[in-house]
Amino acid sequence: MKITLHYIYDPLCGWCYAAEPLLERVLAAPLREQIVFEMHAGGLFQRMTLPQSKRAMIAQADARIASMTGQVFGQPYLDGLLARDDTVYDSLPPIAAILAAGAISAGSEAVMLRAIQYAHYREGRAIVQEDVLADLAQSLQIDRALFIGTYHDILNDNIQAHLDQTLTLMHYAGAQGFPAFVIQKDDVLEKLGHERYYGDAAGFAALVDEKVRPDQDERSSR
Repeated sequence: MKITLHYIYDPLCGWCYAAEPLLERVLAAPLREQIVFEMHAGGLFQRMTLPQSKRAMIAQADARIASMTGQVFGQPYLDGLLARDDTVYDSLPPIAAILAAGAISAGSEAVMLRAIQYAHYREGRAIVQEDVLADLAQSLQIDRALFIGTYHDILNDNIQAHLDQTLTLMHYAGAQGFPAFVIQKDDVLEKLGHERYYGDAAGFAALVDEKVRPDQDERSSR
C-alpha cells in the first residue's frame, strides 16, 4: 500500500508557522521512511497591502500562536513588517522559491519553507523580494544563479497549475484552510485533526505514526 502524507500550507499563514514544529517532528520521525511526503501550497495573499484592522487581527493571532506553541515572533517583524502600512503580502514569490528549491534539491521544500518562515516572522525580512529568497536558498547550499533561473521559470509559468492542484486536493480531502495534514492510503484521503496538537509535536507525531502503521487485522493477514 502506498501511503502519502500531504501537507497543505501557505508560507504567509501564521497558523502554518504554528504548525512548523509539528511538521519538523514528523519529518524527523522513523515513520518518515515508510511514507511519501508531498507539500501543496495555496495562494493566501496575492500582491496586496493590508489595512490596520487586518494587521491588528493578525497580531492577535500571532500572540495566541506564541502562547500556545512557543514560536518566536521577533521585534523586526512585529514592529517592522506587521506595523507598516506599505508592507506587501504576496504568497506567490515564496511559494515559487519553495518549489524551485525542491526542483533543484529533492526533498528540500520543507527546509526552504522553514527558512522563509523564520526570515519573515523572526527577522522581519521581506520574503516577497527575489534577493531575500535567493539569499535563503544560498544559505541552504543551493546555487544562487540556478535558483534564480528556476524560480523565475516557476513563478512565470508553473505556479498557477500548482495552486489549482492544491485547491483540488483540499476539496477532496475536506480541508477548509491552511494548514492541513492529509494521509492518503492508495486513493483514500483522511484529513488529520492537527489543531489540538499545537505545542505538542510529539503527540502529533504519534498520531501520524498510528495512522501510518498497518492495523492489527492487516498485520495478522501477512
